[in-house]
Amino acid sequence: MSSQDFTDWESASQIDPLILRLLQKQSDKPAARQVSHPVKQRRLCVLYAAVIGVSAMILVILLGVIRSTDVNLLLTNGCRSLLVFSVIGFIAGLIAEMCVRDAAKSMIREMLQRTDDLHSGPTDEMS
Repeated sequence: MSSQDFTDWESASQIDPLILRLLQKQSDKPAARQVSHPVKQRRLCVLYAAVIGVSAMILVILLGVIRSTDVNLLLTNGCRSLLVFSVIGFIAGLIAEMCVRDAAKSMIREMLQRTDDLHSGPTDEMS
């Protein structure tokens, strides 16, 4: 993999510089050569908001149908639950995203430190 590949990657998708540095150091290994397309990032907060909000709306609508609630009230309550739980899901997703990102960065820093230590190992200088 050439350094040009990494430059294209950096502009195509906003890869963290630590990950880019790790990939550059590991480029001679077969696993690093397999990555040939930009990584598409999805925000966890948006995913959490969508899943939790829609799940809450479906649950409210199902409970309303079971209880034979008026359609106007059913849809109003469903939309309210969608909005409220989407906000809750968004906040939970932001927290989860920060935790995952911090854990990934610390693991990458640890791996980079290990590779730096291996490459710079003890040098025996003979006088």
